[in-house]
Amino acid sequence: MKLPITIEYTAGNAETYTAQPPEWAKWEKMSGNIISQAQEKIGISDLMFLAYHAMKRESAGKPVKSFEIWSETVAEITVGDEQAPKVMSPEV
Repeated sequence: MKLPITIEYTAGNAETYTAQPPEWAKWEKMSGNIISQAQEKIGISDLMFLAYHAMKRESAGKPVKSFEIWSETVAEITVGDEQAPKVMSPEV
């Protein structure tokens, strides 16, 4: 299961991280829930957990802030793919 999570930071920048099986396995271990319960049991701290661990995996071993410090920089969370509005072209 892949879940894109967009994090908007207090500095104004935004990044999208994709939670993949490694993050979901960590989430299951941490929360005691299973993936089939995610839709009904997932909260904001769970989304932040998934995004943080996806960001860590995507950083490929580069140093990252601790979860506690990183979470203080989060201003907004958007789940899933946001599609840009379609622009209708005038008929020719």
